[in-house]
Amino acid sequence: MKWFQSRPALILFLVAPIIGELFSGSSPLNEFINPLTFLTLAMLYGSGAVIARELIVRWRKSWPSLLLLGFAYGIYEEGLVVRSFFDPAWMDLGPLGVYGRAAGVNWVWTYHLTVFHALVSIAASIVFVEVLYPADRAVPWVTGRKWWLALWGMLLLMLPIGKFLTPYDAPDLWIALSWLAILALMGLARVVPAPPGRARETVPLPRRFFWLAFLGTLGHHVAIYYGAENDAYPFEIALLLAVFLDASILWLALRWSGNFAAWDDRHRLAFLSGVLAFFLVLAPLTIGAQYPVLYISNPLFLLLLYLVYRRVKPRVLVGMLASTRGD
Repeated sequence: MKWFQSRPALILFLVAPIIGELFSGSSPLNEFINPLTFLTLAMLYGSGAVIARELIVRWRKSWPSLLLLGFAYGIYEEGLVVRSFFDPAWMDLGPLGVYGRAAGVNWVWTYHLTVFHALVSIAASIVFVEVLYPADRAVPWVTGRKWWLALWGMLLLMLPIGKFLTPYDAPDLWIALSWLAILALMGLARVVPAPPGRARETVPLPRRFFWLAFLGTLGHHVAIYYGAENDAYPFEIALLLAVFLDASILWLALRWSGNFAAWDDRHRLAFLSGVLAFFLVLAPLTIGAQYPVLYISNPLFLLLLYLVYRRVKPRVLVGMLASTRGD
């Protein structure tokens, strides 16, 4: 792995596909451990997360820019690489191949997967590794030629995947607009200012962030899939409901954390664990009969998240105690 000069970068390269595909249930363990599958996913998710993280550090930006880069990554993977935004027969669509499809675009799926990749594939992966390596949080992890290798590795991966695995011929107009959207989101991420942090006397306990993320992710999925599977309301209503719920969760998280300035690694880890726990619980309930390995792997992944939290908690508390004594 000569692309990386630091252990955190290598860990992020390996963790991003695990969180984006394995924890979400998109790739069960027995498929994920195929060497070719893992290498392909690492080149996609891992390179994307490393690039996004490096841009945030170099630009000295915060969470708005991170989410914008996550949106750009989601459009790249789903709109350009596998083209699930446009392919009505994409294997994971289910009812969303019909529900929300208009003008050659699967609109509900497009929003759903763009948010998923921004929050899970990019943001959660980066936060998870930065929590493990707090001393390296503010410094670049890859530099110079290695950074460009990661970028070109991710971009060139589009050629074999698009030709052999997902040959759907999306309209040129939508492909062009996808590229423009990616460039616009990256440009916006570069210039959007970081919101001022707000001091708080007390930040809610980490478990409140866990349940906020878990229930928020549940609400997002119910809004989308209840409408799709039961034809309960037009897809425009599903989109509005999902956007409203997502915005409400973000607003609460910002309010509780003082614009993400007053919380610590316990809260960050609890929040991302709430999102991941939803997928880890959902996958065995929905596709466990098809992939029985999920009945074993997902409880172990939940245990792993808990053990990481148990490791992080005392480190944070010791730091808080030392800071208090210093004051």
